[in-house]
Amino acid sequence: MKKFLSALIALLLLTATAHAAQPVRIARLPIIIRSNMPDLETRTELELKIVRALHIPLNKTLNYAEYLPTQDCTDALSYIWQRLRAADKKAKLADAMRPLAAELDADIVVCPVLLTYRQYEMHGWDEAVLDSQARVELIVYDRRTDTLVDKKAGQMFHEGFHPRGTAAALAKICFDQVIKATKLRELIMAIRQ
Repeated sequence: MKKFLSALIALLLLTATAHAAQPVRIARLPIIIRSNMPDLETRTELELKIVRALHIPLNKTLNYAEYLPTQDCTDALSYIWQRLRAADKKAKLADAMRPLAAELDADIVVCPVLLTYRQYEMHGWDEAVLDSQARVELIVYDRRTDTLVDKKAGQMFHEGFHPRGTAAALAKICFDQVIKATKLRELIMAIRQ
C-alpha cells in the first residue's frame, strides 16, 4: 500500500511539474455594468457564476492555469477601450479582446457584461404587476486558437409578482445561458488535458 501511495504522489508531482512550466493565463474581467446597478447581493451572485465557470479543480496543486489580477485586467481594458473608441465610435467591446489578450499576455480573456437590468412594480386595481428585464453578454477570447465567441441572452417578465420574475432572477438565468452558449466551462476544463 505504501508503494502505491508513493507511486501516486510521484505521478502527481510529475504531472504538476509538467503543467507548471506553462500554465494557461486567464484574464477575467469583472462584470461590466451598462445599465441600472443591481444590488450588492445580486452583483456578488452574478460574479460567482463566472468564477465557478472558470474554476479548475486541483489548480492550486497542479497549476494548470494562472488567473491574472482583476485590477490589471480592468486597467488594461480601460486604456485599450479608450483608444478604440477614439479611433472608431462604432467599436464594439468584443473588438478590444484581441488587443487586451496581447497587452496582458493572456491566453484566455473572459468579459461578462450586464447590458440591461430593470425592474418596475405597477399597482393595478387588484394586484401588483412586476415588469422586469435583463440582458447580458459574455465575450470569450482564446488567443491560442484565435477564437472569439460573443453571445447575448435576454429575459423579460410582465405578470403578477413572483420571485422568479425579478430582474435579479432573470439576470442569473441569462448568465447561465451565455456560459452554456459560449461553452466556457468546456474550454476551461479542456485546459486540464
